[in-house]
Amino acid sequence: MSSSVASIAEWQKRVAALVPSLSEAHARVLGLISYGIVLFEGCGITRLSHGLAKLEQVKAPSLRQRIREFYYEAAAKRGKKRREVEVQTCFGDLLAAILRDWQGTKELALALDASTLGERFTVLNVSVMYRGCGIPVAWTILPANQKGSWRPHWERLLQQVAHVVPKEWKVIVMADRGLYAGWLFTAIKQQGWHPLLRVNETMGFRTQGEQDFVPIRSLLRRRGRSWVGWGEWSEEGDRQQGSLLIRWEKGYDEPVAVVTDLVKTEAEAGWYFLRFWVEGEYKDHKSGGWKWEQTKMVDAKRAERLWLAMAVAMQITVLVGGVEEAQKQEQQERKKKLAKQVRRVGRPAKPQWKPRGREQSCLMRGQQSLQAAIVRGEPLPEGYVVSERWPKQTYPRRGATSSWRKKRQEKEANRKKEQRRYQRAKQQEAEASQPSEQEQCKRQRQASRAKAIRNKAQKMQEQAAKQRREQQEQAARRQQRIQQREQRQEEQASKGELRLRAREEREQLRTQRRLWHEEIQREREARIRCRAERAACQAAQALGSSSAASKILLAQQALTEPPKPP
Repeated sequence: MSSSVASIAEWQKRVAALVPSLSEAHARVLGLISYGIVLFEGCGITRLSHGLAKLEQVKAPSLRQRIREFYYEAAAKRGKKRREVEVQTCFGDLLAAILRDWQGTKELALALDASTLGERFTVLNVSVMYRGCGIPVAWTILPANQKGSWRPHWERLLQQVAHVVPKEWKVIVMADRGLYAGWLFTAIKQQGWHPLLRVNETMGFRTQGEQDFVPIRSLLRRRGRSWVGWGEWSEEGDRQQGSLLIRWEKGYDEPVAVVTDLVKTEAEAGWYFLRFWVEGEYKDHKSGGWKWEQTKMVDAKRAERLWLAMAVAMQITVLVGGVEEAQKQEQQERKKKLAKQVRRVGRPAKPQWKPRGREQSCLMRGQQSLQAAIVRGEPLPEGYVVSERWPKQTYPRRGATSSWRKKRQEKEANRKKEQRRYQRAKQQEAEASQPSEQEQCKRQRQASRAKAIRNKAQKMQEQAAKQRREQQEQAARRQQRIQQREQRQEEQASKGELRLRAREEREQLRTQRRLWHEEIQREREARIRCRAERAACQAAQALGSSSAASKILLAQQALTEPPKPP
């Protein structure tokens, strides 16, 4: 159910259209949170729950629980069919919403950067650079102390947003030199985009047609100059080929060296200065906007869902502010054309110093416009991208004015004077508090006595600890002897059982042999009786004739012996 407040309901509809992959319930809560972030200028759950409760005229604890459950994973929610917010599914929607009503040249600038929140989180972020601001479209949050490579995270983030950008668009991807790696350069090219990565000056570069690699810092030695060339570079054995762009303006300590796969006629070193807008994005996330540094969250996955709410709020706000800034620029250009000016012959003069920056960021402009519309009860202003040309020219840093240097010198002199006065007062206080010789002797005796007491107490503690260790060792040895005795008894008992079992087996074998012998003896006696009976029968039959009897007597043979037992 949508909110009863008209501006909140309108905001929720806009968020639902912005992130269509979310369920209707999740989109409503996300719209409520992002609305509160813009209106109350903070992402803290206490600030949001109490402020929104007053607007919707509901109880703050129940609204607080709704917001908390938006950040929870499914297992931590009440109910059987609860689902968690999958942040990764929203990355494509966020970038698609930026490209949807794009006005101007089809050129997109992305920045990769890593930031930290104290010792809790490390944020890997992909942002769209737009009019001095950064709009996050993909991110992952890791524990600050987690070890491991960032490569799978960056490759996954690039793949999750690459399918949204049409093939005919020109996309550059920028990253600071701390993130440069050969695999990152290759991963960006695989998406059909153009890497624009800053590299260290110590990296070796070989210009096309040359034989040897030379350090990049040796290619440009003076400020106020630039260098462009095609070749190959190597870092830790990983060779890449492309263009090297170097720009070193006056007033800076070191040059900016970037590598890209674009040919030198199609790339500008000034484009890389768009990446510095990401610093303004982090300021908008923290003290200058949504107060993320005040969060009490410690779970990285829940912090990713909080970033989703901040990203939605930032995208809507920055796009509204960008439209307002573009309209103001158009009015100024129209006034310049209408004003009567002396026509300059020849090419226009090249500005020597950087023009004045924005008075207000697009985030602040959009936030003020949205807040004003809410207060007046008007429909919320629409926001879309009105692109501007990428910068090609860079500017030297202005030197300090004489009045500023004079004030700085006076401030430094006053600081040193105050420091000397403080040191003199401290020395005088130390001298005034220095005790007499008798007092010093007394303090020394007290100190030696206290030291002796401490030594005695320490010695007693050591003796007590030694006695405890000896008692523990004796108890351990006693326990070991008991265990050994029990083990020997168990072994003797097991040996006795084995001997008894062997004796029983031998008795059984003897019994079996005796029974076998008895059986053999019975069989032998039975055979003897049978033979004697047969002989008697034959003798009785032969008694009828003496010849037969004599033959029988002559034919008698000795009986064979019975077989021996085994």
